[in-house]
Amino acid sequence: MSDENELVVDGFLFEDRPPPVADFIRMRAACGWGEISPQLARPVLAASLAATTAVDADRRVVGFVRAVGDPINLYIQDAIIAPELRGKGLGHRLMQHFLARLARDYPQADIMLMCAKGRERFYADLGFEARPSENFGPGMQRLR
Repeated sequence: MSDENELVVDGFLFEDRPPPVADFIRMRAACGWGEISPQLARPVLAASLAATTAVDADRRVVGFVRAVGDPINLYIQDAIIAPELRGKGLGHRLMQHFLARLARDYPQADIMLMCAKGRERFYADLGFEARPSENFGPGMQRLR
């Protein structure tokens, strides 16, 4: 049973919603981003402007991507695939679906992200440009 906010791709269901809090916490920790509390995770997920979650045939969350921002500046904040499924194309298909959704829902938005070291090629293959470039300086970050 699928509606306009769901799409089945190669046996995975893409649902246009954020992942459940427990899965968000689990998957962030699994990729080395540290553990956060449910009290912190809930408002983080609620602040998502858009999100898509991938689930397998057993309804287990195996990936998600979410964006924050506003209708003209979107930032892909999290894009995580279960470690055992990395390198098999799920992340690429999930991002293609998500980027098409953002283009449809936010046609005037610039879409930006900061990728993990070593993942530049993955995002370049999806049309992202590394910074610094001819038109843009390097991305910056203020650390806590």
